[in-house]
Amino acid sequence: MVAVRSFIAVELPDALQQQLAEVQRRLRQGLQDFPIRWVRPESIHLTLKFLGMVPAPQIDEVIAALRGLTLERGPFMFVVEGLGCFPDPRHPRVIWVGVSDPARALASFQRLVETSMQQLGYPMEDRPYQPHLTLARVSRDAMPAHHRQIAEMIERTPVGRLGEVRVEEITLMRSDLHPHGAIYTPIIRLPLRGKI
Repeated sequence: MVAVRSFIAVELPDALQQQLAEVQRRLRQGLQDFPIRWVRPESIHLTLKFLGMVPAPQIDEVIAALRGLTLERGPFMFVVEGLGCFPDPRHPRVIWVGVSDPARALASFQRLVETSMQQLGYPMEDRPYQPHLTLARVSRDAMPAHHRQIAEMIERTPVGRLGEVRVEEITLMRSDLHPHGAIYTPIIRLPLRGKI
C-alpha cells in the first residue's frame, strides 16, 4: 500500500519568507562551511502536526477531520520574533525564529488538530507544542567547537519582531525526502471559516 509522508502546517506570506531569508543570510556570514543544512526560505512554514507516513486511502479521512475543524474555527494571529535553537545552546540541532501566541489562539487550535488526528490513530506528541520556524538543521557530525560558535552567532544576531501572521487557512502538506532536503507539496489548503 502506498503511503504519503505528510504534515499539517500554516504557510507563510512571501514578505515574511523574505525577512527569514535575510536572517539566514546574516547567520550564514558567520557560519560558512559549517555542517548546517539551511531550509529554503520558500519552504519555511509553521508545523501544526507531523503525521509521518499516511496510508494513501486515509488521506481523505485526514482531510475530512481537518475540514471539520476549519468549519468551527475562524482566522487568528501569531507573532514572529526572536531567534533560538533546540534543544539548547550547548547542543544546537535546530536553529529557529520564534513564534509567540499572545492570545493563545494558536495553542488552542493546535490542540484541536492534535486531538482530531489522535482520533484517527496518530499519537499525541510527548512534548509540549513549541511553535517555531525552522531556519536550519545542524548536522550530527558537528563538533563541540561548531556548537559553541553556532550558539555565539545566535546570541550576536538579534531578531526583533518580524511581524504578525494572520492565519486564514491550513495546509495538509506532502513531504518528499531528497538528498538536498525535503520538497513540500500542498495536498489541500483549507480556509478557516468558523466564527470563533
